[in-house]
Amino acid sequence: MRPTFILIATIFIGLSSNAQADSNAALPYDYDTTLKGGYTISFRVDDSLQYLYLKKGKKTIRELSSTSRGLPYKNLGYVVTDFKEYFVLSHSFGSGNPHSIEIIKKSTGSNILDKPAAWIDANEEKEILLYSAEEMPTKKSKMILFNAKTRRNESFGFPNDIIGQTEVFNRIQIVRLTDKEFVIRYDVNGHSKVKVYTR
Repeated sequence: MRPTFILIATIFIGLSSNAQADSNAALPYDYDTTLKGGYTISFRVDDSLQYLYLKKGKKTIRELSSTSRGLPYKNLGYVVTDFKEYFVLSHSFGSGNPHSIEIIKKSTGSNILDKPAAWIDANEEKEILLYSAEEMPTKKSKMILFNAKTRRNESFGFPNDIIGQTEVFNRIQIVRLTDKEFVIRYDVNGHSKVKVYTR
């Protein structure tokens, strides 16, 4: 009787392990995983961690991030904008905190930023990204405009009247970019304002 019980228990454990592995592979990832140029993001889970990998076809280029299994996927990361040669991977931790970002070069999977950065806005068609190198901007802080076509950065001061407001970065939007000027719209105390910067 005892050998039969051990055999049945072994089979049950094996089937449960396989079912668990299969269910891990089938877990849905809530964000878009298709990128321009034939690149994709692959979501994988093991017993303790969840991962994002950058792939092109069947080739895995690099692990992008990992977190403990069960943490929100927005902590792990999600694509906020997709350019031709780069994409922006954001990590959000809620509670009004800034969304931290990485600018990922698709061909290598590497983050081209050497310092932490926070998302402000982007224009995917023009391939421009606006971000901050500081999570809590002051009057001396700068917004950085990154041109993904030229890899050129330009710095612009924050509007003075937005400093000290809650969720500063969520209040700013790119309106226009020309050879001569850069224009943003921002919200302060329930009012929308426009600021024009000379380039």
